[in-house]
Amino acid sequence: MRFFFLVIIILFTGCSTKINLSDYRPAYVPKNPVAPKNLSSKIKKVSIVKFPKYYYKNIDISNTATYTLNSLLQTSRFVKVLRVIPEYKIKDEIKAAEISIETDSKIGADYLIKGKILNVTYTPKYHRGFFYYIKTKYGKVRKYSPPYYSYTACSQININVLSLPELKEDFSKTFEGCAYFSDNVAFKRFYPNLVISSVNKTVKYAFNSLKKFFAPKGYIYEVRKNGDDLIAKITLGKNQGMYQNLELNIYRLQKDPVTGDIERYKIGEGKVSNLIFDNSCWISVNPDDNQHLEIGDMVIPSFESSFWDIFK
Repeated sequence: MRFFFLVIIILFTGCSTKINLSDYRPAYVPKNPVAPKNLSSKIKKVSIVKFPKYYYKNIDISNTATYTLNSLLQTSRFVKVLRVIPEYKIKDEIKAAEISIETDSKIGADYLIKGKILNVTYTPKYHRGFFYYIKTKYGKVRKYSPPYYSYTACSQININVLSLPELKEDFSKTFEGCAYFSDNVAFKRFYPNLVISSVNKTVKYAFNSLKKFFAPKGYIYEVRKNGDDLIAKITLGKNQGMYQNLELNIYRLQKDPVTGDIERYKIGEGKVSNLIFDNSCWISVNPDDNQHLEIGDMVIPSFESSFWDIFK
């Protein structure tokens, strides 16, 4: 019964962002004077530095971590992986980034991603056998649950993101993931795949944070209205990883009168509708109190791991 109601809630929520464009009329909104002239979103280019060698019981799990991180980023739509490099090639990446800035070429990455396995543990736990009783129509029957071992493998991984060519650290975080297994054998065993699973799980946690860090910035360039309902067309679409029901934050850009720096402050939220194209989509908009949209307002998707990912 609970699952039935959950499905009803899911279906209702999924339909809440379905819009019919013909129901909306174009709305005049002013243009933000400090918005960039080119509103197209830019996908960040990254290079991955191979994880330093790390062995656990003769298993080289550093290669597993590098492979998993590369695979996840390769299938994502918010970054483009240029290459996977060894540590000694970092100077070449710096040079390529400098050339890209000078010549406007695409050979250099915007960021380096470095990972390091900090620790791995593998913990067996013995569970004693015990007797118990079950009721039958003939009375109580004595049963025996034999002893067994359960196992927990955990790993800690640090991820750094360095901007190029300066090698400035823009992101650093340590992640931990664990994998579990039990069998009906009453003596200890070592399961290498359990260690590998814990590493993969930890890398996936890191990937979810990287999704938020590299979330592409888009901009509003058309607004329509139906009564009090607002929708906006933004410069993010399928190629930038948009999918229906994805939540976004909307920001107003403004220039600091003293420093001249462009700053932003949140003015509302939105959700991606059913109208998604290659490089654009329509979003339903929920402005904060007394806030109004402008052409050039920035939108940033809230990429994160959630229950809704299974419906993408």
